[in-house]
Amino acid sequence: MRLSEIGSKATAKRINKINESRFGFSIDYNKLTPEKARSLSKALGENLNQLRKSYGAHTAEKNPKYMEMLMVREGLARWVAEHRQINESEMGKSEAILAAKDMVDSIQDMIEDVSKMQNEQMPALIDTIRDQIGSEQADQFKSQVGTVLGNILQQLTGAREQADSAARGLAGEGTPDMGMPGMGAMGAPMPGGPAGMGPESDLDGDDGFGATDAAAGGDEDLGRETR
Repeated sequence: MRLSEIGSKATAKRINKINESRFGFSIDYNKLTPEKARSLSKALGENLNQLRKSYGAHTAEKNPKYMEMLMVREGLARWVAEHRQINESEMGKSEAILAAKDMVDSIQDMIEDVSKMQNEQMPALIDTIRDQIGSEQADQFKSQVGTVLGNILQQLTGAREQADSAARGLAGEGTPDMGMPGMGAMGAPMPGGPAGMGPESDLDGDDGFGATDAAAGGDEDLGRETR
């Protein structure tokens, strides 16, 4: 099998299945970190380059152990890429949730501004109107503007509850309730393994494909699962 035969869209999981069917092993990616995977991939790359230089690319590609290492390295590379995409997706999700919560905070700021007008600014203004214009006008202003501010406060409070519920729903903290405004919210290494990947590597076997210790991947635990 050539690497091109697996397709450019094949996932690390798909390559793992190919490795299991052709070479008798699979990689437990749950035991890897991106840093460890990159380190193992680098070690495999050095090993592969040494084999190409020693025996030529065409000869090396006919050896199962060479293809085994090539497939493992490709699987590691695609797993790292997939892991990066997941992290980027999670970061984007977190940014969206923070933006939603910031909107809730902005509505809360408006509620506090209206409350301040209602409880602090209005009484002082009414006293000024009463002293400078007249009691009738002060009472009329208090009735009209007081009603307006009360309605605004009620609507903003309901809007904040809905926005907060929706933001919590995005974050998985609860189910958002999109009710009517003002109604509130409801509510250790395995034996064997791919050639060159560990102490059990058989790259130094009798098939003529050897490797240096530096290229063999050291004592890194690949997280291999036997079939």
